[in-house]
Amino acid sequence: MFPFDAHHPSIVGLDIGTASIKAVELRRAGKGWNLHRIGFKSLPPKAVTNGKIKDKEIVVQLLRDLWTEARFGSKRVAIAVGGPSVIIKRIQLPLMTELDLEDQISLEAEEHIPFDIEDVYLDFQILGRTGEQMDVLLSACKKELVDNRLEAPREAGLNPVLCDLDLFCVANAFESFCMPTAKKPQAKKTPPPEKGEKGEATALINIGSAHLNVAIIANGMPDFTRDHAFGSERMVQEIMQNQGISFEAAELLIQQHKESQNSAWPPENRTPIVQSFLDQLGNLVKQSVEFYQTGHTNQAVSTIYLSGGCAILPEMVSTLNEFLNLPVRTANPLAGVHGKIPTTVPAETSPSFMVAMGLAVRGDAK
Repeated sequence: MFPFDAHHPSIVGLDIGTASIKAVELRRAGKGWNLHRIGFKSLPPKAVTNGKIKDKEIVVQLLRDLWTEARFGSKRVAIAVGGPSVIIKRIQLPLMTELDLEDQISLEAEEHIPFDIEDVYLDFQILGRTGEQMDVLLSACKKELVDNRLEAPREAGLNPVLCDLDLFCVANAFESFCMPTAKKPQAKKTPPPEKGEKGEATALINIGSAHLNVAIIANGMPDFTRDHAFGSERMVQEIMQNQGISFEAAELLIQQHKESQNSAWPPENRTPIVQSFLDQLGNLVKQSVEFYQTGHTNQAVSTIYLSGGCAILPEMVSTLNEFLNLPVRTANPLAGVHGKIPTTVPAETSPSFMVAMGLAVRGDAK
């Protein structure tokens, strides 16, 4: 997606989120990956808002500190964007070569993108061909968002070489590090289900501070994607008001198991706030799953995987499991690599590294 350099060996996956910066550098190890370097830095409130870097000086300094402390072997980075400035659509077009599609993509996109084509970066992927038609995954992102994301890394002395979309990074990380071996896509495409049978699909739910990414994967490909302007920020704000504490202290309370909070955050204060957040989240996920299955009657969502900084909320899995009546699991991409995770990276932050890990595998880091 949106490459700035045709060749990109030794890439560091750099995820600048709303609440934190995550960075990962991997090295190939046979068919797997070694964790070469990893780093994590918390961001102050409002340094990044609505996907845009607002306080560039702070982000630049944190990036410099991160590269010094984690000792990354490369300054070449892959970044990610997401949110309302990103559009992903699956469209059908007349059969043509990839070269012809490159020439015509701007004209085709005008019918499907609600932005001025001159104001966006475009990319596409051909998903399959049937008869005289082909399925194409069309992606567009506002140039101002991408350009904003490039400024801070460049001022920190880094070299951004490609930009991907949050949703695709989550899907890449899941396939590379979290997908059960038996369900990994094989070299040959899985044949479509027999008439009357339903194929299995997996829903990936990435819950960050400001955005909720939903991707449904079928036969190893994104079959449905959706972004929501919903995240843990609103819950943090409620906790701050309820407890009279700082943003950082409120985030720490969310990460703690409810049994250990006791007087720090009494159940009578905690339960209404957390339950309200989980109800809203459950409804958004349920709507996405139902919408997908209405238009894909030959596929059935069989499992839901959670990732992102908010996935560590203690009640998350059990509540959504009951709400959606589907198996819900937490995805931990760091469990799928070889190597020791340094103590500077808190263990509870592992699910938040999905985007960074999905970016890191884009480099042929040998």
